[in-house]
Amino acid sequence: MRKILATITKEWILTRRDVAGFMLLFLMPAVLIVVMAMVQDAPFKDYQEMRFELLIADHDNGSIAQSIKDGLKESGSFVVTDSIDGQPVTETQLKELLQQGDYKVGIVIPKGATAEMVNAANLVANSISEKLGLGSMPSREVRDSLYIRMYFDPVAKPTYRMAVSFALDKLITFSSSHILVERVSQLGMSAIDTTTTDSTHTDSTATHSLEQADSIDSSSIAADTNILQEAQPVQDFEKIFKGLGIKEHLLNDKEEVVKAHINSVQHNVPAWAIFGMFFIVIPICGHLIREREEGSALRVELIPGARRMVALGKILFYTMVCTIQFALMFCVGIWLLPMLGLPALQLGAHAWVLIPVAIAIAVAATSYGYFVGVAFKTTNQAMPFGAISVVILSAMGGIWVPADIFSPMMQKLAMLSPLYWGLDAVNHVTLRNGGIESVVPHIGVLAGFSTILFVISTHRNKNRARSIQ
Repeated sequence: MRKILATITKEWILTRRDVAGFMLLFLMPAVLIVVMAMVQDAPFKDYQEMRFELLIADHDNGSIAQSIKDGLKESGSFVVTDSIDGQPVTETQLKELLQQGDYKVGIVIPKGATAEMVNAANLVANSISEKLGLGSMPSREVRDSLYIRMYFDPVAKPTYRMAVSFALDKLITFSSSHILVERVSQLGMSAIDTTTTDSTHTDSTATHSLEQADSIDSSSIAADTNILQEAQPVQDFEKIFKGLGIKEHLLNDKEEVVKAHINSVQHNVPAWAIFGMFFIVIPICGHLIREREEGSALRVELIPGARRMVALGKILFYTMVCTIQFALMFCVGIWLLPMLGLPALQLGAHAWVLIPVAIAIAVAATSYGYFVGVAFKTTNQAMPFGAISVVILSAMGGIWVPADIFSPMMQKLAMLSPLYWGLDAVNHVTLRNGGIESVVPHIGVLAGFSTILFVISTHRNKNRARSIQ
């Protein structure tokens, strides 16, 4: 028993020598709990509780377009934008904004949509009124090319697409039904007006009609009921309303453009590849602290001008390791996952752009690892902080849960994470078919992040060397 108590006392004494490392064991999990709770708050909510930003390019400017916009606004689920800088949104502008990821969904209401919907309602009303002898309304042949087009950001998740598509389709169906009822009602009112006028001018006709009404037997009523219940063939109605629905279109309809949508492979392969790259912080921290404990770091400091070159050499080496790791993970997505029955990873129309993106992410990950290894004195401090901080940054950056469903505040905080910029850059290439110009801002942010950490690390090393001397 005394040996057990002595061991406990010894461990407590050792722990007191590194209070910072001991406190990190409690602080970092608490921070992780707060961040993960905030990040996963949105996924636990129903999509009906969320508000979607929706772009509308209205080329019709008719009653159906206004009805759709009013219905979207009244639903409370959509924030409708139909003009930017005082100018109506065009289809080209809508596609560009979706391609850039500024918006997630947009719809285009083509010119003549209201006329087509009214014409379809007239055709249905005429088919009913023809059986009842109520007259007819003007109509023409159905056009099937005026349906409402819906576009999504390629990064938008399938559940998001389904929720938005269902809401829009329901709204358009309601508008179609409303116009159809209006048209049938107009025919009925016209028939009533005609009957009233005739009865006013000719009393004898009214008397004759009354006598005919008295002579109607049950068989006549049954016949009329059969006429009312006689339905137009289903395929005819489908043909009439063929052009009145909503159809999803790809942003890039060109054949030479690689068409890819977000799925488990397109999200998880780059996301966890980047996560693994940032876990290089563990070996880098271990090596740096071991070198200081063994005295080899001090010998390097005694060589004039060697400090910065040695630091740069370390970063270059681990950058190559991370870049190779990134390439291998993408090879897994391209060749191994399809063997397991999963979709193959698509690299986009400009796959070569992934090379500078991977290098920028690798430099950022290595610089972060070097910074943590320099900032902390012991492995008890560096290891927990490095591991848990990478988990926190990955959660903030959309690795665990897609950033587009974060709360507005968390979406702003996500931009503080280098993993967010890395993943968004990869998505621009693989899903949005972006070129080098589309990822220049991302590479710039990652380069700035790396430079700041490298400068801080070298300055910290310089101060440590002076204190030793």
